[in-house]
Amino acid sequence: MSVFFYRDSGSPLHGFDPRTKIAALLALFAAIVFIDRTVVLAGLLAALVGLFTLARSLGSLRRMAVLFLLIGATTFVLWTLSYQGPEKVRLIAGLTVARGATGRAALLSLRFLDMLLAGLLFLSVTSLEDLSAGLVLFGVPYPAAFALSLSFRLVIVFAATGATIVEAQKVRGNDVERGSLLRRIRAYAPLLIPLILNGLRRVETLRAALESKGFSPRNRVRVGEKFRMRRRDWLALAGALAFLALVIILRAEPR
Repeated sequence: MSVFFYRDSGSPLHGFDPRTKIAALLALFAAIVFIDRTVVLAGLLAALVGLFTLARSLGSLRRMAVLFLLIGATTFVLWTLSYQGPEKVRLIAGLTVARGATGRAALLSLRFLDMLLAGLLFLSVTSLEDLSAGLVLFGVPYPAAFALSLSFRLVIVFAATGATIVEAQKVRGNDVERGSLLRRIRAYAPLLIPLILNGLRRVETLRAALESKGFSPRNRVRVGEKFRMRRRDWLALAGALAFLALVIILRAEPR
């Protein structure tokens, strides 16, 4: 199984210009920050799941579902316990928290999950090459854009190396994914050294491959001829900006 989320399924979302995807992602992040109603964030979460279906990338969502649920539950508990307020209410098992803490925690947890799903959707429909090209088309210096895309590649390298080591340990009868959390932590600890060494070796191979092809961050790269904004890109971008403007207007209205 691939450790990277992108897979070109030919969906409508894959066909958008990378500038449209980047701008829409930033607009969506800004809108999520401004939204202050739990029901709206929950609806947006459902809409993002629908977009995963449209992008034919439900596999990426399923791979991360358990982790996202764990993150959501953990952040909900932490924000509930850390919320400060003048009045206290009693929950189960004699636990006392500030009034309104659960509602505030639900809002923040959903906001965090919406951002995670939006980022995962972006990575599922955008290749690293398109990400780098989109940043360059936005005026980001090519060395910076390439460094960002390369950092994602290195994450993939280490993740692939880790998956290979875990599978090799399973073949030898050492299933590090079984048992309690403490046992799994102890089982993973000895694997860190081969993980780092193998990852660095693959990074060195990548560096040598780039040098053999005459790559240099100072090279002039032209990507404008490959990408062109079409009508659907402008419509999608207008829709994302309109959604952001609507959220800001509703947030600014007195209640």
